[in-house]
Amino acid sequence: MEKDGNGSRFAFYQEKSNGEYLLHLHHIISSLGYCKPEIPKIHTRKGAKEGTIRYIYRLRSYTFSSFNWIHSSFYPNNRKVIPTNINLEDYITPLALAIWVMDDGYYHKNKGISFSTNSFTLDEIKYLGNILKSKYSLDYSIVKTGTINQYNIYIPKESAILLGKIIKKHLAPSMYYKIPVQCFL
Repeated sequence: MEKDGNGSRFAFYQEKSNGEYLLHLHHIISSLGYCKPEIPKIHTRKGAKEGTIRYIYRLRSYTFSSFNWIHSSFYPNNRKVIPTNINLEDYITPLALAIWVMDDGYYHKNKGISFSTNSFTLDEIKYLGNILKSKYSLDYSIVKTGTINQYNIYIPKESAILLGKIIKKHLAPSMYYKIPVQCFL
């Protein structure tokens, strides 16, 4: 989320290799009237290695002052947090879960799905996990990433299948690899 003038907007950036996902997301957001209907264009950036170029799709929503509460809830002091001033359970819908999986999910073949939640505190991650458990009956565990004070949410195989069945209709086809094949049986 970005501040822009007196308002806030959502911003999405994806490598060209994930272009189908970003175009899928664009279709959702533009059909709701939150961004231009024109297809996002590819932009270039310098890569980390000298002389390399990265190809990026960029999508931004329109800027609205009515989005400022979202920005201030999730980015107090310019640090992304899991807010406690709103009932987040109301906002973690199947579509939101699908976007979360497409953005930050990783399917461990024949095992489960993990979410990259490294930037959040342990208490914030527990809060998210408890929402997944209470709202969708998804079992989860919290695993260390190998870096001090960084953790991921891990959804084991049976719950990963349930999660996949909940979100599959919202996934871009190029992202089907992020859920177990059993979700399609």
